[in-house]
Amino acid sequence: MNAAGGPKISLIALLARICTAALARYPELNSTVDMAAREVVQFEQVHIGFAAQTERGLVVPVVRDAHARDAESLTAEFARLTEAARTGTLTPGELTGGTFTLNNYGVFGVDGSTPIINHPEAAMLGVGRIVPKPWVHDGELAVRQVVQLSLTFDHRVCDGGTAGGFLRYVADCVEQPAVLLRTL
Repeated sequence: MNAAGGPKISLIALLARICTAALARYPELNSTVDMAAREVVQFEQVHIGFAAQTERGLVVPVVRDAHARDAESLTAEFARLTEAARTGTLTPGELTGGTFTLNNYGVFGVDGSTPIINHPEAAMLGVGRIVPKPWVHDGELAVRQVVQLSLTFDHRVCDGGTAGGFLRYVADCVEQPAVLLRTL
């Protein structure tokens, strides 16, 4: 996409767009558990939080209405919120209200992790570093760019089948972007 010209699309924005498509298929993961009402509440909007490391520590800004944004808009909003996080100018409203979180620990050279869900959300996708590895592709051994994805989820909102379906769909979209194009 970036080779085609125009504003560059960030990897985190592309992953966010993939997650919004996956959450449309698996809305259980875009929910919260209301303990007072003793029920699961599914959200119509997707507000994606993302982990941003700053000199003062980790913060989780929230991209509002991520489901309604294209990749360019997501890229711009991630950049804006990241800069605000680094300068310490995020507002309380920009740090609350997330319904799902992306954690890109790969920027620290980490392959895998098990992130803790950002309460009151029900799920978080962790993304490891992208590294060349030997991989079997079309029956042949080849060097491929490989990333490890991890999904942490609340079993009160869904079972492993739903979570596995979500993660498989995300992986399919990463491996074969045409899968994502079917939902746009």
